[in-house]
Amino acid sequence: MATTAIWPIRGRLDRAIAYIKDQEKTYNPAWEQRGFPALSSLMQCAMKQAAAQYSVSGIRCDPQSAREAMSLTKRRFQKEGGIVLFHGYQSFKPGEVTPEQAHAIGVELANRLWGDRFEVVIATHLNTGVLHNHFVLNSVSCVDGKRFYANKATYIAQQGWHFVDELSEKG
Repeated sequence: MATTAIWPIRGRLDRAIAYIKDQEKTYNPAWEQRGFPALSSLMQCAMKQAAAQYSVSGIRCDPQSAREAMSLTKRRFQKEGGIVLFHGYQSFKPGEVTPEQAHAIGVELANRLWGDRFEVVIATHLNTGVLHNHFVLNSVSCVDGKRFYANKATYIAQQGWHFVDELSEKG
């Protein structure tokens, strides 16, 4: 059964986005055990970078340019102040899911909750003994310019967080 939470971020967009996309966190150390001894170190480095990016996805934005896309949305709707992002996480019990399953569940969750209106970056962190997803959600909808509100009422109303258990069980 996954654990979830979400909280507001004020100030700068780039810090939260950079944190969740950090390749030290999204890199799967098991990749190195696949054994590619004949590859040059440059090729190994490039393939490690590509593997790390496997654990980062975007909805309604490219993760590489998410900060710029989210900033443009805020400017377009003249809503640049206050809460700039929401940062959430979804954590799984050890052995509950594979890294690929964790990431797929995170992407589906973000799509169900926010995909119809908001820019979201999803990153699966593989650097601890506990697989977990991070979500960075633009506080302003790129579709209609309305703000997202994360309070107890919207949390309960969405009910999307509860389907995480259903997805985990399918694994």
